[in-house]
Amino acid sequence: MLSAYGNTLRDPYSKPLRDGIFELRVSLGSDIIRMLYFFAEGRLVILTNGFIKKTQKTPPGEIETALKYKADWLKRRKANG
Repeated sequence: MLSAYGNTLRDPYSKPLRDGIFELRVSLGSDIIRMLYFFAEGRLVILTNGFIKKTQKTPPGEIETALKYKADWLKRRKANG
């Protein structure tokens, strides 16, 4: 779905969280899996981290981890031209 719809994919499959981080929602058996990601240049999608959903809201620590990985990716991308 993400490859087909890109940054137009929304509820119930994806939702924006903050600062360019999105949440991709996947059901696998009885588990609800969340994968956080951001868009880079063009249609490039960078998956940062994932977790099995156990609470109603996305844990702030997971969003912080995604933001850290995004900053690191952007820094390395800039350094490599």
